[in-house]
Amino acid sequence: MSTVTAMIIFLAFVGYVGVQAVKNFQLRNLNMSLRKNDGETVERLTNMATSRRILGEYTCDLYQLRARYMGEDAEAFEEKLKQMIATTYKNPADKKSFLEQYYHTFLIRGKGTYAAWLLEGIRAVQDAAYVKFSEQAYAVMIDHRTDLIDEMIDEINGKHYYGFALGVILFMVARQYEALGDDEHALIYYQNAKVCFHPQAVYVPLLEKQMKQLEEQTQTGKTVLS
Repeated sequence: MSTVTAMIIFLAFVGYVGVQAVKNFQLRNLNMSLRKNDGETVERLTNMATSRRILGEYTCDLYQLRARYMGEDAEAFEEKLKQMIATTYKNPADKKSFLEQYYHTFLIRGKGTYAAWLLEGIRAVQDAAYVKFSEQAYAVMIDHRTDLIDEMIDEINGKHYYGFALGVILFMVARQYEALGDDEHALIYYQNAKVCFHPQAVYVPLLEKQMKQLEEQTQTGKTVLS
C-alpha cells in the first residue's frame, strides 16, 4: 500500500469518526431536551442544517414530532404529523416504520382522527396485505366491530402474515372475542399474539393488562374491557 493511499484511508477514517462524534453529541442533546420536555431546543437543534445533514431529515422530523406531542400543543403536533405523512423520505423503510408505529399507538389510545390520517398514509404504500390488516385493526379498535373473527382467522390459517402483523391480527381476534364475552377464546388469542410481538411492541402493555384481567375474571366471573 502506498503512502498516499494509506493517508487517504487514514483521513477518511478520521472524518468518519468525527462525523459519528458530532452525530452522537447531537443525539445526546436531543434526548436530554426531550427528557426535560424542552421542545424549543429540540426544534432549534433539528432545524439546523448540520443536524439535517448528519442525522437525516427523517430522524430530525421524528424528534420534532415527539417534542410537539409531549408539549401538548395539538395544533403544532397535527401540523407535523400531516407533514410527515405527506413526505417521501430517502429510505422507504423509515416512512413505513413511522406510519406503523404511530398508527398502532393511536389505535390503542383510541385517537381515531389521528389513526385515520395515518391509515391514509398506509394506503398510499400500496401493499395490499399491509393495508388490509391495518384497516381491520381500525375497524376493531375504533369502530368496535366484532364481525371480523372468521375472516381474520382464515388469514391466520392461510399464513398471510408473520411477526408484528400476525401479532396484530391475533390481538384483534382476541379483542373481538373479549367484546363478545368469550373470555376463554380471547385469552388464547392474546397469548398467541404475545409470542409474535417484540417485548417493546406498542401492543404488549395493553395485551398483558387484558390477559391479567381475563385470568382474574376466570375466578370472579366479571367481564372487564378497557
